[in-house]
Amino acid sequence: MSYGYLSQMLEYLTGAYARSDIRNSRHSLPMETNIGRLFGTLAWGLEIIHENADRLKLWDDIDNARGSVLDRYGANFGVARGGADDTFYRLLIKIKMIALLSGGDIDTIISAAASLFNVDVSEIEVRELFPAKIWIYVDEAVLDYERLEAAPLIAELMKRIAAAGVGTRVFLRTYHTARSRSYYAVPALIYNEIEAKPRTTPFRTATSRSYVGLAVWEDVSITASMKAR
Repeated sequence: MSYGYLSQMLEYLTGAYARSDIRNSRHSLPMETNIGRLFGTLAWGLEIIHENADRLKLWDDIDNARGSVLDRYGANFGVARGGADDTFYRLLIKIKMIALLSGGDIDTIISAAASLFNVDVSEIEVRELFPAKIWIYVDEAVLDYERLEAAPLIAELMKRIAAAGVGTRVFLRTYHTARSRSYYAVPALIYNEIEAKPRTTPFRTATSRSYVGLAVWEDVSITASMKAR
């Protein structure tokens, strides 16, 4: 990727210099003049500096840091890796950072939950219960796969942010639809129903049916639920 340093330097030259290098620069052709070659060498160095500066800026973000860079982040905040992978270790560091600045109030808890779940603060709902309990709700649909896998860990770590003596629970909300059928005065009926829910809470299904005045009845119902990995 070129940041255009060579073209910019050549365009600043006065009319006393040949303009052929400007055309060559725009078409990625070799420089023809000595000043063009000199500027090409300087631009090459500036391109490398710019590229590495962008890389430093990218890796300075804790969400993008990996490996030894993340280890240095943890060392700055006194958080040991202890064999944890990058995802888990990143959460530990974020919790420590938030805990250092946290006053344990509701606004801080909402901001912390939004940061850990990587969602907007408007997606976080908090309910205060008596005595000294805080329930945090977030829609499962807005979470990415990484946050879904780390949800139990995030729920446990949120307890460190709340004030001492305040119980904290995190709930992932899901939505479902319900359907009901009623058959009246039907002499014969064969009814088949197949449901497959690959990503919902397993082992929790409910079905309600009412059939009135049936002389012959045959019902086949198959429900399949898969555990989330």
